[in-house]
This record gives sequence, C-alpha cells and structure tokens, in this order.
Amino acid sequence: MKYILVTGGVISGIGKGIIASSVGTILKSCGLHVTAIKIDPYINIDAGTFSPYEHGEVFVLDDGGEVDLDLGNYERFLDIRLTRDNNLTTGKIYQSVINKERRGDYLGKTVQGELHNHSALAINYKLEVKVRNARGTSSNFLCFYDEGDSFAPSESRLSKTLKKNVPSFQYIDSADLEPAALQEEPVKYHEAWQKLCRADGVLVPGGFGVRGTEGKIQAINWARRQKKPFLGVCLGMQLAVCEFARNVLGWEDANSTEFDPETKHPVVIEMPEHNPGQLGGTMRLGKRRTLFKSTSSVLRKLYGDAEYVDERHRHRFEVNPELKHHFEDRGFRFVGQDLEGERMEIIELEDHTYFVGVQYHPEFTSRPIKPSPPYFGLLLAASGKLQNYLQKGCRLSPRDTYSDRSGSSSPDSEISEIKFPSLS
Repeated sequence: MKYILVTGGVISGIGKGIIASSVGTILKSCGLHVTAIKIDPYINIDAGTFSPYEHGEVFVLDDGGEVDLDLGNYERFLDIRLTRDNNLTTGKIYQSVINKERRGDYLGKTVQGELHNHSALAINYKLEVKVRNARGTSSNFLCFYDEGDSFAPSESRLSKTLKKNVPSFQYIDSADLEPAALQEEPVKYHEAWQKLCRADGVLVPGGFGVRGTEGKIQAINWARRQKKPFLGVCLGMQLAVCEFARNVLGWEDANSTEFDPETKHPVVIEMPEHNPGQLGGTMRLGKRRTLFKSTSSVLRKLYGDAEYVDERHRHRFEVNPELKHHFEDRGFRFVGQDLEGERMEIIELEDHTYFVGVQYHPEFTSRPIKPSPPYFGLLLAASGKLQNYLQKGCRLSPRDTYSDRSGSSSPDSEISEIKFPSLS
C-alpha cells in the first residue's frame, strides 16, 4: 500500500479535498485501485453534531457514519463506497487511546501525541505523482498530469460531451414565502413568490427545526395545485404529507409532532430506531432497504424496475403509519415501505406530472455520471422529458448520452476495498 498526502494545516476551503479527489480519479482511470482517508483535528468523534453553517451539511455513509463533506467528494469522484473508518478525528484517536489507558494497556507509561489535518490517498502501486501547487485548484483536473508522465491517460479517455444545460437553480428562503413575511419583509416576500412562480419544478430538501417549515408547505401546496414537478427529501416528504392532510383531507392542524406536540392530527411522529426516550443515538442512520409496493410506481421505473432500493437515511421522525389509509384513499400513495411495512419511505401522488417524496437522502449515493433516480426524475419532469424517457424504458436517446470512454474505472461492486483497522 502506498500513500499520497495532501496537507494544508487547519485551514478549510483551500482545495485539499478537491485535489485529493482529482488525483485519485486520474489514478483510478489508469487502472489503479484507490481509496481515501480524511483526517481532521476536531475533538468531535464524528461530524454528526457539526453546525452546517460552519462545516456544511453532514454526509452519511452506508454504515451510518456521519462524516465530513469531503468524503462525499471522494465517493462521487472515485465512484466508491467508504465507511466511518475512512474519516479519522482527534476525538476518535483520543477516545481509543483513553479506553486503552483505562484498561492498563500502556502499563503506566505517559501517553501523548500530535496530529495534523490532512487527506491521504492509498493506492496499490508504487508511483510518484507531480502535482502543481494548490493555487491551481479548479474543477478542470487535467492539469494534474500535464507533466508528461507515461501513465497519464489520453484526453479522449476522460472526455465528456455535454449536449444541453439542465434547468438553472434558484434558491428560495422558505421563510420568505410565509404570510408573516408579507408584513415584515414585503419585498423579500414578493421576490420569493416570483421566483417560485417562474419555476419549472420544486425541490424541498431535508432539515431540522421549525423555521421556514410553513413556507415549505406553501411551496408544496403551489406545486401540487399547479401540477409542477415536485421532489421532497426527508423533511420535504414529511411536509408534503402535512400539506395534503391539511388541504385535501381537511385536517387543518395536521403537523409533525416535532413542531406541534399537541396536534390532534399527528401525521408525522417520532419513530426512533434505537434508544427510545433519548435524543442521542436515536437517529435512523445509514443504508436501509425500501421495498416497492406498486409495479406502476414512477420512481420504481426510474430505478430500473427494481423490486427494492438500498438508500441512506438520517432522520428521527416518520410518517404515522396508522393514518396511511386516509391518504391512500385519496390517491396519495405510499409506494415504498421498509421491510416490515411500518416505515413509509416513498410517496407518489396520482394524476400529477411528478409529485414524489422520499424519506431517505438519495443525494448521498448520486454520482456525476450515475445521477440519483429521484433527482433525475425531477429534472426530466421539469424539462418536459419524463414521459418520453419512461416510454423508452428509461433509456436516453443516443444524442442525449455523454461520452464515457474511460473504461478502466471499476464500478462500486468491483472495487477491492482497502481495509483499515478499526479504532474501536
């Protein structure tokens, strides 16, 4: 095993992760087996409690590891699956060392250490790589092998030919869509609604806390009534259930018990997978299986007519399973459920262009050349191409495909993962 170290002290945002991912992608295109490790100086055990304002959203791995977003870059660039052991923190090291010290493993010796923040790429081939300094960092990583090394892949092997632009994205602060904003921030209120009304599709992502939830429900209501393509992810799906309950089933106070514990119509409730009654260690984390309950499901078709899908989760609240029949009687279908049929995983609304919600986070397994089906379906619907795509058996026409001649890159299932010793 050989290592390439990409270091940069404790400064964030200077391109260490992109450099590591880019070099790894080039090496993998040469037929090498590559994996990645992220080492952080934080005392935190993992990224589960990080503020997204400081570190970005938490990235979740198959085994439930809550890690730094750089590991998302590694997985997507290298098209591999990582585990929590690929993200080391000072907290993990200290925890392991302290546990050993308490057991007497060090026989009374003084224990001390020093750790620096860096990323490491492990490869199974002896190789020297010439890399320009970090100031040349950009998404065009071909510059990393322009020194004339004999192993460098040809330009044609990494070429991608893009034919059309996808719809442009407009960010809307959902709090600006709420009636209160009309009185407090009228300009922001009208600008937000103008953006929404010009949209070809709506994505309501996950989140925590009550702020902006009523505005998200307003956006969902607009998408449903205007028959605009809609995708709700995690909390976005839960709020779609709340919106339908309020405005179609007539349950005006319908809500999640996360936001209104006293609601008479608790359509979303806390369903911890572990340690009920506690806050810590109760999230449903990592890869879980979802079974399709309908053969006519749009999302099932987008997944290649699969009978089930394995996707990553990060949530504590779920749709109340005792109330599901009220929704299905009105065409609001729970087409994907867990193995026991107790957890509602996928929703679809009948007689709508594309109204889909997923309890899991499909973005965690999306890849640049293998887009996640729920997101891909939203883009297809927003561009008016979904029905044509479904009629063709979920295959793109030749002129809509990209050029991918790299050939030597191994898919997830063929990667011989390099194993690292656990710190536990």
